[in-house]
Amino acid sequence: MTLSSQEAAENLSQAEEAGRRSKQVYFYRQSSPHLIIWGIIWVIGYGGTGLYPLYANPLWAGLVLIGCASSVVLGRCTKPDGTTGGPYPWRVAGLMAIIIFFVFATYAILQPHSGRQLAAYPALITGVAYVAVGLWTGPRYVVSGMVVAALTLIGFFYIGPIFLWFAVVGGGSMILTGLWFRTV
Repeated sequence: MTLSSQEAAENLSQAEEAGRRSKQVYFYRQSSPHLIIWGIIWVIGYGGTGLYPLYANPLWAGLVLIGCASSVVLGRCTKPDGTTGGPYPWRVAGLMAIIIFFVFATYAILQPHSGRQLAAYPALITGVAYVAVGLWTGPRYVVSGMVVAALTLIGFFYIGPIFLWFAVVGGGSMILTGLWFRTV
């Protein structure tokens, strides 16, 4: 039995779509534990900052170190073929270093005048980064980024206790997104 050129083209198109979808699902699954960990860090960091503002700097320094180390370890441990090593964990570490540098460099240049500004900026950057990643990897990241960015702006302009707001909705949305990514 021979295939017509139209049937062959349809089969090839279906195979390409299956490959694209497989990559997307793989990326979502790999992202899921990272989002859950960073969501927990947000809950603890923003919640702790809201409750104990004098300890915010050491709290966040410790949490960011824990989060970065956890992400690198997860990058090494979660490969589906059971191997470790490779460029992935170093890319994660490099990306985190770039983001942290960018946030602190922006703080140095623009010098926020309030704790609300200090709190909202990394959350807004996170939302924008998710949308940008989603343009290449899939719509779930776009939706998640838009939710984080929108909740950040709502909290900044309309909510009084912004740190507790970010703890609940920012951290919570990251955790829920991580769980949502597991459902694909």
